Amino acid sequence: MTARASAGQILVGTDGSAAAAAALRWAAAEARSRGVRLHVVYVRDRYRPEPAPYAQPGESYADDLPGPPETALRQAVRAALGPHLPPDCLLEAAEGLPVHVLLDRAEGARMLVLGSRLAGIRRPEGPTVPLGPVVRDCLRGAPCPVVVVPPGYAESPGPVAGLVSRDAEPGGDSQDLPGAEPGG
Repeated sequence: MTARASAGQILVGTDGSAAAAAALRWAAAEARSRGVRLHVVYVRDRYRPEPAPYAQPGESYADDLPGPPETALRQAVRAALGPHLPPDCLLEAAEGLPVHVLLDRAEGARMLVLGSRLAGIRRPEGPTVPLGPVVRDCLRGAPCPVVVVPPGYAESPGPVAGLVSRDAEPGGDSQDLPGAEPGG
């Protein structure tokens, strides 16, 4: 069963990581400021390979939360937003390839918000740090604007370093959001 975002919703993907929590906080603040519904999607990829035995803890791109996807979703949302959810917040746990699920749910959304633990933004001092595969593929294929939030975002009045978006035009390039400091 798919739950497409209704027109005007802000869709945010979460996997329990610090970067996803930052994206969730940004998306919740944006939904609140625009007066629209927040749709939070947690996707468990049951076919993902296990991290290599020599990988450092926290190096996994995929979710590391235990239990059923619904429990992991609630834990991730509670860790990012606290015990009180925004009004009219829609929580969805899904299984499948994260890119496919997120792009499907993005149909009709006002924007798709994702976190990136890799800074992945243009840097004034050198080349762009690459984005992870889910973020990169969503930037290329989303039918709506995509906002990528770095893990350091905490709801505050100042500009956010490294915040980027991709406009909804086909082939649109990543660009810094107005009010965001370039770099990362």
